[in-house]
Amino acid sequence: MNEPTSTGVDARLSSVLCYAGWWVTGIVFLFAERRHSGVRFHAAQSIVVFGALSVALFLCGGASAIAFFMAVPTFQLVQTIGNVLWLAAVVLWLFLLLKTWQGETWQVPVASGLARRIAAR
Repeated sequence: MNEPTSTGVDARLSSVLCYAGWWVTGIVFLFAERRHSGVRFHAAQSIVVFGALSVALFLCGGASAIAFFMAVPTFQLVQTIGNVLWLAAVVLWLFLLLKTWQGETWQVPVASGLARRIAAR
């Protein structure tokens, strides 16, 4: 992580900031950072992981709204799934922030392969 960044921001701080705002800051750093492969990987992984989680949470919210008018047990089930997903997303987010701040590159299973391909572009 010692190679210079094109943004002028410290590489470790840039990597942490990639996760700070979920996929939004990932997009910012993916387009802003041109040289540092580590920062680009963290930005791409943030987009893949938290983009997918955002879509899943949005779909749970929509399914919950529909289920509210159909059946109470279905509504409660969808709400529980959404709450568990949200909790898992926050725990993963905090874990990635901590590992990245410590200078480690933790690869999220499944997502890291796609993130590597995106970062290489």
